[in-house]
Amino acid sequence: MSLYAKINSENIVENIIICEDSNISALEGLYIKVTDQTRDAEIGFTYNQSKGYFISTKPWPSWILDENDNWVSPAGPKPAVGTYRWNEEDEEWTEVQQITSEE
Repeated sequence: MSLYAKINSENIVENIIICEDSNISALEGLYIKVTDQTRDAEIGFTYNQSKGYFISTKPWPSWILDENDNWVSPAGPKPAVGTYRWNEEDEEWTEVQQITSEE
């Protein structure tokens, strides 16, 4: 059994199924086998036919694709130390303050 992504005419994943390789040709539509080379696939991802892999959905309007087709923030990577969330309004990583209760 293998994982397959069904893509529509715009190369958008519209369904994910598990199917025997020998049975996939009997199904209507275009199915792409999900492998390490194609990257992970989820509904809404785009399949880049020329590169042979899936590209995840854009997480925020301001983010752009890098040279490896990974979404990156305009402010660079998330800081490694601390807890941060993306702030789309200011287009920056904002540190989340930890609240501790004292007993």
